[in-house]
This record gives sequence, structure tokens and C-alpha cells, in this order.
Amino acid sequence: MSRQRGLALVSVLWGVAILSLIAAAMLSASVTSAHLDRNGWNAARAGSVADEAVNHAILSLLDARASRQPRVDAAPVTLAIGGVPVRLWIQDESGKINLNFAPKELLQSLFASAGLESSVAGALADRIVARRPATDGTGPRLAFRSVDELLTVPGVSGALYARIAPALTVYGKDSAINEQVAPREALRALPQMDDQAIDRLFKERDERHSAASGDQNSATSVPLGIADAVFLVTAEARVDGAHVVRVAAVQFTGDAAKPYLVLAWR
Repeated sequence: MSRQRGLALVSVLWGVAILSLIAAAMLSASVTSAHLDRNGWNAARAGSVADEAVNHAILSLLDARASRQPRVDAAPVTLAIGGVPVRLWIQDESGKINLNFAPKELLQSLFASAGLESSVAGALADRIVARRPATDGTGPRLAFRSVDELLTVPGVSGALYARIAPALTVYGKDSAINEQVAPREALRALPQMDDQAIDRLFKERDERHSAASGDQNSATSVPLGIADAVFLVTAEARVDGAHVVRVAAVQFTGDAAKPYLVLAWR
């Protein structure tokens, strides 16, 4: 009888242990499911906020009022959309070096500014120029459709690409650089620019933008989003651990019926 009672007690204890494990597993699964649902909701909200910030930036580029026009030299600003802080950058692509049209000398100077020896920089510039096809009478055919295609050029490493990518673009049809909106990486490729000159230029930009945004009575009939202008808009939103970055390349048309085209969205 004593042995039977002992076996029964052991059986009961095993049963209680098994039921406890089942209950713990169910609770853990429920908590995990709720956590995943919460993460999915946060990610969706962050994505929605980032999308709205990009659309807000596009509309601001169509605004003719000087006090409402944003900076377009990739200077970061912080917005609050639906109570969520968003970091926003707008870069006028005319301030970058165009892979499809920049002269060899400018490309060589860019590579040299990134630390390459003159002979190596010149060889890389030659390879880029050699990729450009001749025009066929219907307009230029582009050798590069995206900046990251530069990685297919022999001699361009991932480390080198990371240093020069902020200076490059494939949008537009001009080899000139608009110094008033150019990023630091592109300005360093210009022979007349050193770090002190670049710092002075950035200070002048800050002062000019502060004066324009502070003058509520100023007006202009020309928005920044003029025909053929291309801007790269980047928005970064965070919601309770969820992190979303939206990048859009937008080209303006000058057509009131369809004022802009989205060239890329990721």
C-alpha cells in the first residue's frame, strides 16, 4: 500500500509538471504572437509616417513661397508627423557628379579626393568614360542606370564606393555641378575647393536659408521643383524599435497636370 501511494504521488507530480509545461508553452506562444503583432504594427506605422514625410517634401518643393521652401543640400531636418519624429533629407541631384556625363578630369579628381593615387584615379576614370556609348541621334544612351552599378567597374571596391557614392548621381543630363547644393564629397573633387572653402560655403548656405525662412513676407513665383529638376528625398522614422527608411528619386516635369515623376522608391 505504501509503495502504491508513492507511485500515485509520483504520477500526480509528473502530471502537474507536464500540465505546467504545457501552460508555460501556451503562455510563451501567446506573448510571442502579441510581440510579433506589435512589431508588425510599429513597422507599418513607421513606414506610413516615412511615406507621408516624403510626400510632404515633394509638396514643399512645389511651393513658390520662399519661406516655405526646404533646403535641398541634404541638410537634415526633423519633422513631427502624427506625433512621430521623422528625420528628412532632400538633395538636389544637380549638386552631384553625374556618372554618365562628368568629364574624365572631374572623375579622376573625385577618386583622388577619396585617397587614390593619381595614376590609379586616372585609370578608373578612363574605364568609366570608356563605358559610355556613342549617341545614336535619339539622345544619349546611359552607361549607368544606378550609382551602385559603379561597383561593376574593375578596381572599384566596396570601401571606395562607400566614400564616393554620396557625391554621385545618374539623374539629369548635365556634367556641371551646382555648388550651392553640392554635398561635401562632390565639392572636394573641385580643384578650387579645400576644406576651409567648403566650410565657408556651408556657413553661407545656413545664413541664407535662415534669412529666407525667417522672412514671412518674402515670395517668389518659382518653386524649387522646376522642369527636369531631380531630387533625392530620404525620410527616416522610428516607432518603438521599428526603424524604416524611405528613399525616393523625384523628377519634376513643369506640367501642372502631372507635376512630378517618381523615378525610384525604396
